[in-house]
Amino acid sequence: MTTGTLGTGMTLFAVNPAKQAGRRGPYVAYPDQSAIRRMRVKQGMTQPECAKHCGVSLRTFQRAEAGDVVPMHVKRKIERALGAAW
Repeated sequence: MTTGTLGTGMTLFAVNPAKQAGRRGPYVAYPDQSAIRRMRVKQGMTQPECAKHCGVSLRTFQRAEAGDVVPMHVKRKIERALGAAW
């Protein structure tokens, strides 16, 4: 988030970047966005194969792999299906 000031000394806060992009919810992009990709490539699967294996739609899987906004329970479901140890 960025801030600015009005001439009156009041501080302004910019809109959350995720909301500006049309996304909804209190979810955040994850900094380890390539971890899911590394696990998928290590197992030699394509995105469609991996999405089917994980039980999520292809688009949801692509969002999770790119580090885009997805619910935490979906990210955990994908990680569990790929065998993440945490």
